[in-house]
Amino acid sequence: MSLHPAQVIVTDLHRRITGVSATIRNLVHHQRNEFNLKVWSQLPIDGFDNLTFVKLYKLLRKCPSDQPFHICHVRRNNEMQWALLFKHVLRCPIRIVFTSAAIRHHSAWPRWLISKMDRVIATSEKAASFLENVSAVVHHGVDFQKFKPAVSREDALQRLGFPFKYAIGQFGRIRPEKGADYFVKAMIELLPKYPDFGAVLVGKVTAGFEKFNNDLQIRVKAAGLEERIIWHGEVPFDHIPAVYNAMSFVVAPSRYEGFGLTPLEAMASGAPVIAADTGAYDAMIEPSINGYIFPVNDTGMFRQYLEILMSDPKSIERMSDDCQRCVREQFSIENEVQGIAKVYHQLWNAES
Repeated sequence: MSLHPAQVIVTDLHRRITGVSATIRNLVHHQRNEFNLKVWSQLPIDGFDNLTFVKLYKLLRKCPSDQPFHICHVRRNNEMQWALLFKHVLRCPIRIVFTSAAIRHHSAWPRWLISKMDRVIATSEKAASFLENVSAVVHHGVDFQKFKPAVSREDALQRLGFPFKYAIGQFGRIRPEKGADYFVKAMIELLPKYPDFGAVLVGKVTAGFEKFNNDLQIRVKAAGLEERIIWHGEVPFDHIPAVYNAMSFVVAPSRYEGFGLTPLEAMASGAPVIAADTGAYDAMIEPSINGYIFPVNDTGMFRQYLEILMSDPKSIERMSDDCQRCVREQFSIENEVQGIAKVYHQLWNAES
C-alpha cells in the first residue's frame, strides 16, 4: 500500500444542484472504485467527506508516492481558477483535467483558462468542435441501477398521485431556456383532445423566473387545465428515478443545452423522448425508434410529434425496449468512467 497515494479531486463548486452537479453525482461513486477519489463540493454528496480549502491543500501539497502528481478534475470557470491557484501559486503537485459540455464559442476569459488545462474532455462531438485542445470525447452516461423501467407505470403514477392515465414529463428548471413555454402551450392545445393524458413539469423555479412561471400558470388556469398540467416542483436527487418511472414519455424542448442528461435518464427508464436539436440530443435519439427530434424553436413540429405519440399510446410501449437498448449500447455510466480513466492514465503515463 502506497503511503501517500495519488488523489483524484473532483470539484463541484456551485451553490445549487445543477445539471453538471447531477452528472458528478452519477459519476463519483463509480470512479471511487478505481481511484483515491475525493470531492470538493459546496453541497454534501452522500458517502463523501466535506473537504475544506485547508484540508484540500494539506492533501495536495505532498507529492504522491505512486504517481508523479495528483489530478484535479474541474468543470466550471471558478473551479479552473481554484485549480490553477493550487498548481501555480501554492505549488501543489497536480495536473488539471477540464470537462466542457458547451456548444458555443467560449468568451476570452474561459478560453484563456481552458488553454492552461493539462487535458480537456468534451462531452460530445459538437462540444469538441468549439475547442482547440480536446484530448478526448467522453459522453455522459446513465447508471442503470438507478434508472430502469418500472414494473408497473400505472402503479408509479398512483404513488405520485397524478390523476391521469398517461403522463408526459418535462424535467429541468422552469425557464425559457428549457422551453417550458413551448410545452405548456402545446399541452393547452392538445390535452382537451386526449383526455387520458396529463403533463408534469418537474423542476425548480428560481427567483429570476417567477414571472415567467406565473404567466404559464395563469394560462393553464384560464384554460381550465390545472388538474392536468401539474407543477411537481424540485425533486430530491434520489427521488428522480421514481418520477421518470411514472412518465409515458418525456419532452426536452430546450432552446439551448450543453449535453443534457434528461433524454438518457428517461430512455433508461423506458420512456421515449421528444427533444429539440440541441446539446447531444441528436446522438441519443433515433427518430421513430426511441423518440423524435425537431429543430430548435420549431413549435409546429414539436406539436406534431406530441400528437403522434398521444394519438397512439401503444406505440409508446413498443418504443420502450429500443429506448433502453440505445442507452445501454452507447451511454452507460461504465463507458463514461472508463473514458475519463483513460485520460487520467494517459496524463500520468506522459510524465512517468
